[in-house]
Amino acid sequence: MDGAGPRGSLPAASSVLAVCAHPDDESFGLGAVLRHFVDDGAEVAMLCFTHGEASSLGGSDHRLAEIRRAELDGAAAALGIGRIQLLNRPDGSLAEEPLEDLAGEVAATVDEVSADLLLVFDEGGITGHPDHRRATEAALAGAPTLPVLAWSLPLDVAGALNAEFGATFLGRDEPEIDVVVRVDRTHQRQAIACHTSQSSDNPVLWRRLELLGDEEALRWLRSPASRGRPGVDPVSDSLPVSRDESHSSLAEEWDRRYASSPRVFRAEPDESLVELASPLPPASAVDLGAGEGRNSLWLARRGWNVVAVDASVVALNRLSDAAEIEGLSITTAADDLVSYLAEARVAGTHFDLVVVAYVHPDASGRAELLSAAAHSLSAGGHLFVVGHHVSSLGVTGPPDPARLYTEDDLRGIPGLDVLRLEQHRGKSDVSEPGTDVVLWARRGAADGGKPSSTATHAP
Repeated sequence: MDGAGPRGSLPAASSVLAVCAHPDDESFGLGAVLRHFVDDGAEVAMLCFTHGEASSLGGSDHRLAEIRRAELDGAAAALGIGRIQLLNRPDGSLAEEPLEDLAGEVAATVDEVSADLLLVFDEGGITGHPDHRRATEAALAGAPTLPVLAWSLPLDVAGALNAEFGATFLGRDEPEIDVVVRVDRTHQRQAIACHTSQSSDNPVLWRRLELLGDEEALRWLRSPASRGRPGVDPVSDSLPVSRDESHSSLAEEWDRRYASSPRVFRAEPDESLVELASPLPPASAVDLGAGEGRNSLWLARRGWNVVAVDASVVALNRLSDAAEIEGLSITTAADDLVSYLAEARVAGTHFDLVVVAYVHPDASGRAELLSAAAHSLSAGGHLFVVGHHVSSLGVTGPPDPARLYTEDDLRGIPGLDVLRLEQHRGKSDVSEPGTDVVLWARRGAADGGKPSSTATHAP
């Protein structure tokens, strides 16, 4: 994927995943845009959370779920959708389903189709439908490193529909819209015709298409240029602090800390990493929050191609100097950790080992980081995580208990098989002994990770 592109064109993408709530969402709403991606050469897949069995447009036929599945198959063929993942979540009650479960389904499908772009309904659900809103929330949560493009309605179109039909469409003013693209609706109309149970008596649909003409409006919920930063929180609708601003503040803080001492953390590699990674053949590794590089240096000595990522330039310069003295080649990247992984994934770079050692973001940041790390693994690749246990509060680690670890914090990362998850007592990142939590997990070969790669960095 090459970036957002000009306002009048779709972004370049090789694999697009549409995340929807109901059969027909892909046709009635996203159809023209999906077909445009197909015509541009992208592989297109669809994840649909429900069978749409609660629709009032389908009458009282108890076979409605079965009918709508068959209609979806026909519509997908008309649009050129290559793969459908149709789940059996409850129609009309999707908002009551645990977000982490829905996000896990998104994450698994993203991996299976190697998606580099998600296409969803605008976060207002276009009509405010709670199922539509939940599907978009799940897409954002399930693929935190991917760009997310949302189908939207111009404010004037939404206003006209609401006035004529007493509808509840949510429109966007011109400055809120990022892409306006010309479309050919031929295949979309063919797909709509396949959804006979929903389109035969649907004057609002046809009026919307008439008002839109040959244009569709879209907006970025997470753009390629934002490097993994959400544009708007889909739950609170409030603008968050940008990832760039947060990273800049963190970098300044850690630069000061490293500059204040010849060495901040101990030089020896983490003993759990040594135990668990020693049997692995050297391949590609990324050390997230590498600091002065004790784990990166150990891996490089064993023949691994290592990328060391950290917020602090001071720490990475210290690492580069140490590597040069030993004649080791280690790529360094001064970057936000999730942003780096997002760029690597867009570039097609995956790693055989991801190390997350003593990185202590808050709960939401931790979930985002671990999901991004899991998505960055090659098929069969390993994730190593170690962090201070909550019982270390006041002894080692950050003074905020919410940033410390328990075993439960590391359970259930989508796409990974847990090989070891335990408390460990011993030396941590400092000389004093402490209690840590250690995770050693592997991405299965059938989970959609890229084949093993020896790439050492992403542009």
